[in-house]
Amino acid sequence: MIKINKIKIHLFKYKNKNPVLSSFGRMTFRSSLIIELIDQNDNSGFGEIWCNFPNYAGRYRFEIFKDYFANLLKNFAFEKPSDPYNFFYEKFNSIKIQSGDYGAFSNIISGIDCACWDLFSKNKKTPLNKLINSNSSDRIQVYASGINRDEHKERINEARNLGIKKFKIKIGYDLKDDILSLVSIEKILKDTEDYMIDVNQAWKIDKVSSNIKALNQFRYYWLEEPISADNSLKEIINLINNHKNLAFGENITQINNFVKLNDTSIKFLQPDIARYGGISQIISLKDKIVTDKLYLHYLGGAVGLITSAHLMSAINQSGCLEYDINENALRTDILNPTIKIKDGYLLLNSSIGIGFNLSEMSKNYLDQFYEL
Repeated sequence: MIKINKIKIHLFKYKNKNPVLSSFGRMTFRSSLIIELIDQNDNSGFGEIWCNFPNYAGRYRFEIFKDYFANLLKNFAFEKPSDPYNFFYEKFNSIKIQSGDYGAFSNIISGIDCACWDLFSKNKKTPLNKLINSNSSDRIQVYASGINRDEHKERINEARNLGIKKFKIKIGYDLKDDILSLVSIEKILKDTEDYMIDVNQAWKIDKVSSNIKALNQFRYYWLEEPISADNSLKEIINLINNHKNLAFGENITQINNFVKLNDTSIKFLQPDIARYGGISQIISLKDKIVTDKLYLHYLGGAVGLITSAHLMSAINQSGCLEYDINENALRTDILNPTIKIKDGYLLLNSSIGIGFNLSEMSKNYLDQFYEL
């Protein structure tokens, strides 16, 4: 039995030199909200709570965690790492409905779940990925993401310096300008390289098919989220069955919908452990869908990235994991040891749990802190 004796929550903030752009807005600074759960054996389990948007989402979730979750977590005991997820999902179901705020509560519960899996694997004295699958690889291929359309040359070259051979470009602005960017990208791409395009839900349902057809001339690896996840599952499935190489999942809130999408021709399913479901719910998909279709989505700080890498290496070693190529100290500076990318692969170590701890340097980026 694992008992949570102490809770810490860290909100880190980093001011971007250049804003990260998308079709729905821009990030002028980066946030990373980290929960740390400490047990009776003085092990620390870390989990990241998604807080990219809006700009002050981290502070909002910080206050929700402090007011609603902290006292419930203190002295919480569990035998299975999924127990806390099940408890909190049921506990806060009514308030999610009452407030209409499914996102923040789901993000927090997902972060708690990841921290509990880290804590559980440390008590078992095994790396997290080996706990999930003893045959897990100690590395996972990554693709470079977060690439602004008009900066693709610079960002692709930065990724190449890390040995990365796949690059995801943000489009979903003016279609003619998007097409010009894709022409430019294909001119500089090597035969051994691939690229993805991310529309970020920007296209309307009545325009999406014609927009996709306008891109048929290009050799993109996948086209991500062409329409809003708010559209009906029937509309999403119809789109998948009529167009090739589409990717969905980042904003799908119901885990069971991944099972339904698995029955289509889709090749790329993209759940995000820091947003909906944590590790527990994604692991529950293993026996229900083709795991080769799972390409975890992740864009945030270092803790969520490493946790995603552990899970990805356990469930789909042949796939590739999202790696934000934009400068972000909350990805590069807050963990000890530092994250390493070699020959296009993120390297995991043999230490127990996620194998990383918060570094001394992380204090330089601390915006808010709470301890109970």
